[in-house]
Amino acid sequence: MIVSNPQRSRWDEQAKKSQQSAWRLSRLTWRDALVFLTLFVIVVSLQIASGAYHSEFGGYPDEPAHYVTSLMVHDYIAQMHWFSPTQFAEDYYAHYPKVAMGHWPPLLYVVQGAWMLIFSPARASVLLELALLTAILAFSVYALVKARFGWTAGVVAALLLTCLPEIQLYTDEIMAETLLILVSLWGAVFFARYLDSERWRDSLWFGIFSALAVMTKGNGWEIAFVPPAALILTRRWRLLSRPSFWLPLLIVVVTCLPWQIWSFPMAHRGWTGGDQPNASYTLEAMGEFLKVLGGFMGAVLTAVAVLGVAVTVVVPFFRGTVEPFWAVMLALIFGVWGFHVLIPAGIESRKMIVAIPALILFLLAGAKWIADRIPVGVRIAPWRPAALMALLAVVFAFQTFAIPREIHYGFTEAAAFVAARTNPRDLVVLVSSERDGEGMLVSEVAMQEHRPTHTILRGTKALSTSDWTGGQYKSLFLSAADLQAYLITTGVGLVVTDTYPSRVRFAHHQLLLQAIRDNPRSWQLLATFPAGKTGSSDQIQVYRFDPRAH
Repeated sequence: MIVSNPQRSRWDEQAKKSQQSAWRLSRLTWRDALVFLTLFVIVVSLQIASGAYHSEFGGYPDEPAHYVTSLMVHDYIAQMHWFSPTQFAEDYYAHYPKVAMGHWPPLLYVVQGAWMLIFSPARASVLLELALLTAILAFSVYALVKARFGWTAGVVAALLLTCLPEIQLYTDEIMAETLLILVSLWGAVFFARYLDSERWRDSLWFGIFSALAVMTKGNGWEIAFVPPAALILTRRWRLLSRPSFWLPLLIVVVTCLPWQIWSFPMAHRGWTGGDQPNASYTLEAMGEFLKVLGGFMGAVLTAVAVLGVAVTVVVPFFRGTVEPFWAVMLALIFGVWGFHVLIPAGIESRKMIVAIPALILFLLAGAKWIADRIPVGVRIAPWRPAALMALLAVVFAFQTFAIPREIHYGFTEAAAFVAARTNPRDLVVLVSSERDGEGMLVSEVAMQEHRPTHTILRGTKALSTSDWTGGQYKSLFLSAADLQAYLITTGVGLVVTDTYPSRVRFAHHQLLLQAIRDNPRSWQLLATFPAGKTGSSDQIQVYRFDPRAH
C-alpha cells in the first residue's frame, strides 16, 4: 500500500482511494451483468465477421490436434469406456491420428471435453465456448479497471481487449491461449492480494491458478517469475519467512511437476529455437518479443501504457513503495517476456499474449495520468477522461483494429463425403497434403461421423518419418511402385489429396501423385471439392484406390 507522503500528488490520492475498493470484485450489479452480456455478443459477432463458423480448424497447425484430443476426452466419458485411458487413447489415435495428449497438458482438453458433453462437439458449440472464455477474460479486465478508474474506463478496457486482433485470432481458433491468459491473470491478481493482505487464502488461490496455468500450457511456468519480480518491486522481503508464501510452490510441485517430468520429452520436441537454452536464441528473442509487446495495441497506445508503468511502478519505486497490484502486473509482463527469452520454444506473437491484460491496465493508468493534467476549465474537467478515451479509441481504430479472416478450405465438404461412405472397402482412408490438409480432414471426419468408423492414415506419419516440427524428414519409399504396394497391404480404399500450394515439399507426397498418374486403372476420382477461398482454383480430390481394377 502507498505510504503517506506530505508531497502526495492528486494522482496518489486517487490511487489510494481506488485501492480501498480494488478487491471488491464480487459486488456485481445488473449493470455488470449487462456489460458481460454485451461483451459476449460482441465477441460472437466478431467471430461471425471473421468467418470462423464456416471455416475448418486450419488457422494454425495445432488446431486439429486440440480439437481431436478434446473430442477423445468427450468420447472416453460419453461412451463409458472405463478401461485403460492409455489404451483408449492409442485406439483413438489409430482412427484419428491427431491426438496430442502429452505434448500439451490436459486442462484445455478437460474443459473442452466437458463443454462438449454438456452441449455438443459441433464447430459452433466449441467456438461459443471460446467466445465465452474471451467474454469472461474481458469482464475480468473490466472489473479490475472499474475498481480503480471507474465504470467507463472498465468498459473501454474490456472493449479494447475484445477488439485486439491477437485476442480475436485466438477466439476464432481452437487454441489454449485464451484459457491460459485467463488463469494467469487471476493467478497474478491473487498474488497481488496476498502481498496486500498476507492471508493464507490468497496465497492458496495464487497456487491453484498457477497450477491451472501450468496444466494449460507448458509456458504457464512463466507465472513463476511473478513472485520474485514483485518482491523486488515492493521490497516485501519479510514474506520469504512466512510459510504461506511458499504454499503455491508446494501446490505446483505436487500437482504439476510429475506431469512435467513425464511429458517433457514430448513437449521438448516442439521447441524451434534449439534443443536447450542458448545465447543466440536469447539475444534474438529479447528484441523480437519487445517488438511483439509493442505491436499488440499499436505505437501510440503502447507509449501511453509505458507512461502508465512509469507513474504506477517506476516513480513510486524510487520514492519508496509500489502498490502490490501494479508491481504484480509489471512482474507478469516481465515473466512472460523473460520466460520466452530464456526458453527456446520459438518466436511467435502468441507467446506474449498473456501480457495483454496487464498492458491494458497500464494503458488506463497512463491515460488517467494524462487526463488529470490536461489544463481545462472547471466545467469541462469531468469530461477529460472520456475525451481522452475517445481519442485513443480513434487512434486504435485506425492504427490497430482489424478483423482476422478465417479461411474455408473445402475440407468440411470432403470430410462429409468420406464420412458418408461406410462400405467396408472405404473404411481405411489415406490423406496426404503438403499444406495443412491432413489435420483438417482428420478433425472434420471425426466431427461428422459416428466414432469410430473410419481409420485415417496421415501421409506424413504412414509414408514418411520426421520429428514433431517436421525436421529430420525422410520418405519411407523410394519409388511410386513401392508406395502403391504398401497401400495394398494396409487396405487403403480412399485417398484424399489437395492442390493447395505447397508449404513444404514432401517426397512421399510426390510419389503418391506419381502412383496416381502412372496407374490410372487403379485410381478412380470419386469427387472434387473446390476451395472455399474466393477466387482460388485449388481443390480437394477424393480417389478410390482399387488395385484389382487391373
